[in-house]
Amino acid sequence: MPNQFQSTDMVVMADQYNDTNDTDREKLYHFLNGNSDLPVFSGDLTVENGEIENELSIINARSVAENVKVYDSENKLYSGKIEITNGKYTSENGVTFQGNSLMHSAPLTAEAFTRSLLGDWGKWIVSIGLLLFAFSTAIAWAYYGGRSVTYLFGVKGVLPYRIIYCIGFFIASFADTTIIWTISGITIVLMALPNLIGILMLHKDMKSTLNAYWDKFKKEYPSEV
Repeated sequence: MPNQFQSTDMVVMADQYNDTNDTDREKLYHFLNGNSDLPVFSGDLTVENGEIENELSIINARSVAENVKVYDSENKLYSGKIEITNGKYTSENGVTFQGNSLMHSAPLTAEAFTRSLLGDWGKWIVSIGLLLFAFSTAIAWAYYGGRSVTYLFGVKGVLPYRIIYCIGFFIASFADTTIIWTISGITIVLMALPNLIGILMLHKDMKSTLNAYWDKFKKEYPSEV
């Protein structure tokens, strides 16, 4: 599917791969799942009129990209050198990579909506929905965190918490999304652990409360199974 590549989803491989070849497909499968390593490209990409002259492959969104073109900041075909370090695009001259590859997350949802009855207007539904969801989520978690800090440290801890919370949002706006999701997963686990411990400690109370509920339910609705 034609799309503009995100630097965090893109890896420049040192060798050429074809995902229709069984051997290459197996190598890429293990590489993308972290089970094995493949050589990645480091050095300068030579680009002429948007075409990459080096013999290599570009992985984008866990798929081998095809028909890759490079554009400059004015969306014109680029010619020149692009520095690549350990398979990652590090140049800051504003060039972008475009081509055919898989898509995921919000871009895939936006593309799906553009192919609905609403046409190009469909992607705005995704954008507005993401904006409202992110805004409401940010407010909710700020409130939950503030109440937790108040319980642990008192009201005096709320202001420092809010400052740290806002700084975290600022950093997350330009940080690698992989890092953000990893940190998010770790914090959710850390939050779940004390809850699981509490459930284990209160399992007798929970069982007696559940039994009391079912006894009351059977008395009020004897015909229900």
